[in-house]
Amino acid sequence: MTREVLRMYNIYSWEGNINLIQNGNFHLFEGEVVGLVGNNHSGKSTFMGAVTGEFPCKSGKIWISENIKKIDSIERARKGGVFLIKDESSLIEEFSIRDTMKLNYGLAEKGVGYQDYLKKCKEIFHLLNISDAQNLKMDYDCKIRDMTFHQRVLIEIAQAMVCNAKIIVMDSVVGMLSQSARVRMREVFCLLVNRGISIVLIENQIECIRIYLNRLCVMRKGKVAAELNSSEVDTNLVSTLMEGEKRELQDTVGGDCISEACKAKAILKFDGVFTSQGILNGLSFTLYEGETLGIWNKNRHSGTAIAQILQGEMPFVKGAITIGNEAFLGQVGRTLKPSLAVLPESDQLFTNMSIGENISISALRQNSYGKVVMKEGELRYLTQNLVEEYFDNGKYKTFIDQIVFESLIIKKKISLCRAIASGAGIFVYSNPFSHLDEGERKLFSQDIQKTAQKGISQIIISAHAEMLYSVCSRILEIERGVIVRETVSPTGGR
Repeated sequence: MTREVLRMYNIYSWEGNINLIQNGNFHLFEGEVVGLVGNNHSGKSTFMGAVTGEFPCKSGKIWISENIKKIDSIERARKGGVFLIKDESSLIEEFSIRDTMKLNYGLAEKGVGYQDYLKKCKEIFHLLNISDAQNLKMDYDCKIRDMTFHQRVLIEIAQAMVCNAKIIVMDSVVGMLSQSARVRMREVFCLLVNRGISIVLIENQIECIRIYLNRLCVMRKGKVAAELNSSEVDTNLVSTLMEGEKRELQDTVGGDCISEACKAKAILKFDGVFTSQGILNGLSFTLYEGETLGIWNKNRHSGTAIAQILQGEMPFVKGAITIGNEAFLGQVGRTLKPSLAVLPESDQLFTNMSIGENISISALRQNSYGKVVMKEGELRYLTQNLVEEYFDNGKYKTFIDQIVFESLIIKKKISLCRAIASGAGIFVYSNPFSHLDEGERKLFSQDIQKTAQKGISQIIISAHAEMLYSVCSRILEIERGVIVRETVSPTGGR
């Protein structure tokens, strides 16, 4: 019989008068892969934080390998064999792999000599095939900052294995991996399971983790609402359990297919663009007026480079970029052209300001370019209209004078409205659906559709093709810095 390695019983957690977790119960067997899904703010990370030490619980009992444990810190959790890997890497950017593993030695098994520890590190690196990941070739002096997200995850898994991990909890990690990295991660999980290591995958969407699972737990409002075997996992059923009401998934309506008239006018063009680091290798594509173009960024770095070049954060060494009829130099530190706005994965907002003030600040910045000058009344009117159009949707209804609060969908809506208020004609989204749950993703897809109807040209960069088909009429597949395939969405952007 498979041994139980984790049991969480009657877990409670609260903040002030707000109950975050109520009567939380969870169990995990040796070598098992269990998913924990739920909408944002359903309590997934807080619940598992009770065992990873990230969010110690207020009350309840936790057993690890049948021994009751009090976990009040991440360090104590690791000593108990529980390791947390998050979408925001815990690795130090300026460290090399060698430095990272030296630092990790303090968590390794007591009594093990350093040379034996290094030997074990090399064996595990070989098992995980880290040498094959983006041609890393076992270069232990490679800096963390130069590694892909996939590579960083492998290094964190290696650290956990070297320290004899019993349980690895991955919070919003798989959803951040590219399609090819997810396939490879299946082999890594099989290796972990064969060594008796148990895995918990926390995500807000089932599709990115269902291929790995033995079992699935669905959270809703701070409780485990249901537990399903892998054979019982159905997308509509899981969505219904997450929402607490019956809900049939439908494709979000996107923009119309681009017409020949639209294609006649190019608004942004990359022509044979190279970067010094080899991230882009002769990238060429064209964005047409009024088009919503999807870029399926299979290895993530390429899409990031596109956004960074347009933001003036990365130079290109060869090729040409034109916006309209003007050349775009892409110099580092150069102010971004007011005709183009890049919406980052996580925008910087002013949490001490209202929603309206956060939106209008972009229009004020536009005034400084001298292109558009608005009176205070006009600016207030524009902001009010944007709030009414993008924020009045029932579930997330907010008001112009409301202070920004911790909701990812609200922050993304503010970021989009800021770009519209700035008067830009081209929007570039970097992974806009990252960390959004199914309902939030649908809402933001509708926002992208509304924006397209204003005649704004849009580029949506995502590591996952399934998030592009419902809102884009044309999708470019980019791999290692070049376009390898161009397809039309099977729904035509509908």
